[in-house]
Amino acid sequence: MKRTLPYLLLGVLSLTLLIALNASQRRTATAELALNEGIRSAVAEAASELETLTLSLEKLLVTTSTRQKTQLLSQLVLSADRAQTSLAALPDHQGQQAAVLAYLSRLSHLAQTYLSDLAEGDLPSEAHADLSDMLGGLQLLQAEMTLARQDVFTGGDPEALPMSEVTAPPSAQELRGYKALPSREIGSGEAMQLAKEFVGNERVTAVSQAPNTAGALPAFGVTVQTADVQLNLEVTRRGGKVLLMAPETASFPMTKTPEQCSAAALNFLQSRGFAQMEAPYYQVYDGLCVLTCVYVQNGVLIWPDRVLVQVRMDTAEVVGIEARSYWRNHIPRKLQTPLLTRSEAQASLSPGTQVDAARLCLLPSDGQERLCWQFTLTQEGETYISYIDAMTGQELLLEKVMQLEFGAVPA
Repeated sequence: MKRTLPYLLLGVLSLTLLIALNASQRRTATAELALNEGIRSAVAEAASELETLTLSLEKLLVTTSTRQKTQLLSQLVLSADRAQTSLAALPDHQGQQAAVLAYLSRLSHLAQTYLSDLAEGDLPSEAHADLSDMLGGLQLLQAEMTLARQDVFTGGDPEALPMSEVTAPPSAQELRGYKALPSREIGSGEAMQLAKEFVGNERVTAVSQAPNTAGALPAFGVTVQTADVQLNLEVTRRGGKVLLMAPETASFPMTKTPEQCSAAALNFLQSRGFAQMEAPYYQVYDGLCVLTCVYVQNGVLIWPDRVLVQVRMDTAEVVGIEARSYWRNHIPRKLQTPLLTRSEAQASLSPGTQVDAARLCLLPSDGQERLCWQFTLTQEGETYISYIDAMTGQELLLEKVMQLEFGAVPA
């Protein structure tokens, strides 16, 4: 198969010219483009697809699972085609757009070819080198497109971009029903009292009713006022449990460490009746430390039973919580004994990766919970998490840990 390096170099140079010759010129051009809503949409879509392309290709170079390879190659084809469509909608000021589109077309064709190879057995020996070449160029393309998106939407200020929703580590389908909620119904008066106690009687200066929420899990709305911030809560009609708590405002001084905030979050959850938990991930924004807290049973991480907690970083007080997944899934499990030892499961990993840590976890997958070995891996300076079925040795999920300025999140 012909090597892809010429396509890589051509694509990098072309997209750099397409977006701008330098940062100053790029901002001038994109400020004009921002006036056209269709252009704004195309830039956003192209940036998103290039992010997906890069992440999928990075994972593809790490995974050893045929199932994961098939899914990732399919995603490459889909995102490469979508990125071409979005980029084709942009003005071609420098006359270099055709080369960029040809680069993405090459990537799509390569992924389709390897999908056919997988259907017949496995990837050819040159696949890793070909894909590695494509990755280098794709990473630069993505970086340039991300800058273009910032410029079009915010004039170059990344802080003006909307915050993406904080998500928990494996993004799998939740099981149906709310297993952890008591069956009894409560009234609005009790909901207000429960909300006050949940926040902490010593912190509360006033409590009032707020609009209720309907849907699959109806809840009472309650507003709780503390000394310096208003908290908005949802308390479930069934069972009287806090489903959601969010501060009206944020922007707190960052005087506490993430470790202090993590300890505060776990202490708060324990004092409010949640089961024993760990906080494997956090990120920081607006003076809030946002932690993903996960139930631990006999040393096993139970990923479906998770709670997101927001801790203000000046006082280490909990001001936010999202517990829908926990109330939906939390029950004591009868955990299986793994058929594969850590060493046996580790044999399923790519030989080129360094294993930094391993533990057992329960992972939601295809509508059921699967006992897995969760491996933290390093390859070429990047961190990944591979979930190997502890019964079959199949890799069920591969995530890349995205390092942020403050914290990390898997994707």
